[in-house]
Amino acid sequence: MAGVSLRNLYKTYGKNSPYVVKDVCLDIEDGEFMVFVGPSGCGKSTTLRMVAGLERVSQGEIYIGDELMNHVPPKRRDIAMVFQNYALYPNMSVLENMAFGLRLRKTEKHLIDSSVKQNARTLEIEHLLERKPRQLSGGQRQRVALGRAIVRHPQVFLMDEPLSNLDARLRVQMRTEIVELHRRLGTTMIYVTHDQTEAMTMGSRICIMKDGVIQQVGVPEEVYMRPANMFVANFIGSPPINFMDGRLKPGKSGGLIFDTPRFALPVSLEKSRRLLEMGYLDKAVVLGIRAEYVQWQEADAGESQPGEAPIRGEAYFSELVGADRFIRVKAGDDKIVARAAAYDRVAEGTKLLLTFNPNYTLFFNRDTQQLIV
Repeated sequence: MAGVSLRNLYKTYGKNSPYVVKDVCLDIEDGEFMVFVGPSGCGKSTTLRMVAGLERVSQGEIYIGDELMNHVPPKRRDIAMVFQNYALYPNMSVLENMAFGLRLRKTEKHLIDSSVKQNARTLEIEHLLERKPRQLSGGQRQRVALGRAIVRHPQVFLMDEPLSNLDARLRVQMRTEIVELHRRLGTTMIYVTHDQTEAMTMGSRICIMKDGVIQQVGVPEEVYMRPANMFVANFIGSPPINFMDGRLKPGKSGGLIFDTPRFALPVSLEKSRRLLEMGYLDKAVVLGIRAEYVQWQEADAGESQPGEAPIRGEAYFSELVGADRFIRVKAGDDKIVARAAAYDRVAEGTKLLLTFNPNYTLFFNRDTQQLIV
């Protein structure tokens, strides 16, 4: 096993072409499960392919353990890669697919048989060893692809959107199985996905990318509760975070209020103190609040009152998502999502009164979009 270090990594496909990966610096610990996540075209798969040796590094260095890998061919990097499309040999049985890498290494036959059967048992595909890929379901094919990687005992596993071809129920099942597999093996894993739910539930740390640049690296709780900027705040979490433009004004008891033409909301004393210290009094900022920290209750129709008043709005859509219901509310020019229990039915057009938990409001610099507090 070994860690992976990316140092000032760049990738471009020509002298006059833009960089698709820009100055990526990241240390992945030995045995860590690192997830790269971001929208399509953000550079996450390109970064993974450079680690694998399938893409040439334009600038920067890649280390696996203590060894510089820039000019080491893929077959000598001691990595195993699991692809989105499984990449199984259709004319080979499951056993032959899983054994293929070991045979290339000229491993003794009895060791191959032992390793394949042991890992097939772990992945619960022992009864499928004589079948061809066309005779397998999508989940079974993905287990075979994982098994082919596992039997080699590589230093690093690389996984490029391995679950994207599976249906929703099977994706959830395979997520759990891959995490359990990582716990058993203790091998470094780098996993690429565009699905933020996969990232949040699987990764010991998450690396969020946009336009080839790392936006934030952290444990899932940190990324969710303390996003580095508005992109991360909006990309991570379902439903996306609520954003509102306003200005910070003096409030009661030495605190601040977040003031808009339609409503004014109190800022916690701790955040008020820090915002004042950083010179944000009377400055325009963006407030972010997640749906679970928006409290709501039905209210009579009426105009918003001046001062530190709650927000008056009107429900325009109620979305049932399993045990939760997302209530979408129009409040003037703002659209706000509140989380409720599934049994809370709110009819379209219902007048609502919204308040925010001030301990969980986030404030962003409007110009740089970076988190302030």
